[in-house]
Amino acid sequence: MRPLLLATALLAALPVAPAAAKARQAAPPLRADVPTCRTGATSAERFAVFTGSMPARSGTARMAIRFTLEVRGPGDRGYQAVKAPSFDRWERSKSGRRGFIYSKRVDGLQAPARYRAVVRFRWYASDGSVLANARRTTPLCTQPDPRPNLRLLALRATAGTVPGTFTYLLTVVNSGRGPAAAFAVSAGPDDGGDAATMTVGGLAAREARVIEVPARACPAGSKVRVQLDVLAAIAESSEDDNDVRRGCPQPG
Repeated sequence: MRPLLLATALLAALPVAPAAAKARQAAPPLRADVPTCRTGATSAERFAVFTGSMPARSGTARMAIRFTLEVRGPGDRGYQAVKAPSFDRWERSKSGRRGFIYSKRVDGLQAPARYRAVVRFRWYASDGSVLANARRTTPLCTQPDPRPNLRLLALRATAGTVPGTFTYLLTVVNSGRGPAAAFAVSAGPDDGGDAATMTVGGLAAREARVIEVPARACPAGSKVRVQLDVLAAIAESSEDDNDVRRGCPQPG
């Protein structure tokens, strides 16, 4: 499986106006949060809102908040900064406020990936000098893999209509989040010989179905090889569970 690439060019940040009225009523806590993390089947449906809040300190004239967006994709060892419009710049409060709250929205998130924002806070004195700095990191906005994933749940067999054959009953589930289009499965003794192949018309997300595959009978005590998506027609979240070997089931 080739992992989805993180397309930072799709990211668009939309600033939300500071909640000035709320700041006047009560000083907010020093905090970085992600109040909204929307997942979806397409990047157009996925977005996150990151928020930073800070109280005024003694001697504060103005406050400022700066957001840096970070992402971690499959195979990444750590989080990497992502360039997004209006991020990585200081957003400043009006003077004389008891607190400051600011939010940033990011659209077009890629999946699978985990996003977070590093939020920096700064307090200024009336002469423009910096009184203090702080830094917080938001919780994660996790974007799960939207693709399907085929898995073999169970394997049974009944006697075939032709001597020396079984009808293998494969219980196959799409454990992924997206629908699987038509695909082919094969089953037969794991002896290097030819296997029988059947076409499945597709599976919805979380749907399971029993698929009948007439093929050569496997000897008792041997193995059966089952291959899902034989023609590699489906882009799955995991390809590791498509080639399965199970003990030979005997008809009851």
